[in-house]
Amino acid sequence: MINARFMYLRPGNLFKDFVVESNTQVVTASGRVVNDPKGDGSKIIRGCLAESTKEQKESHSTRDRVCTHTIVQAGSPEAKKSDKLILGNRTFYIIDLDEVGSLGISTIYYAEERKDVK
Repeated sequence: MINARFMYLRPGNLFKDFVVESNTQVVTASGRVVNDPKGDGSKIIRGCLAESTKEQKESHSTRDRVCTHTIVQAGSPEAKKSDKLILGNRTFYIIDLDEVGSLGISTIYYAEERKDVK
C-alpha cells in the first residue's frame, strides 16, 4: 500500500500551502479596536481545502462569521482562532478548529473566506 492517503484525492483537492498571519487587536487614534494581522510569510501550514457542508455551517458559524470552508491539516494545530490564512489571492479567517482525537494526528480548521480583505 503505497501512499494510500492520496488515493481518493482529486486534482482540485490536493494539498496547498497557506501562509499564516496572526491577528492582534490594535486601538486606533479614534479609539476604535481593529484587527492588525502580522506575519512575514515564514509560517506556513499545508492542508486540503474543501467547501463546508450544511451541518458544518450550522454548528461552527457564529453571529458575525459564516463557516464557508474547511481546511484539513496533518498534525497538531499550527494556527489558532482568528488567524488569517492566505492562499494566493484568497483570504480565509479561522472561525473554529478541531484537533481530531487530541492525539496530534490531524486538525480541522473551520474558516470563512473573505473577498473584501486582501
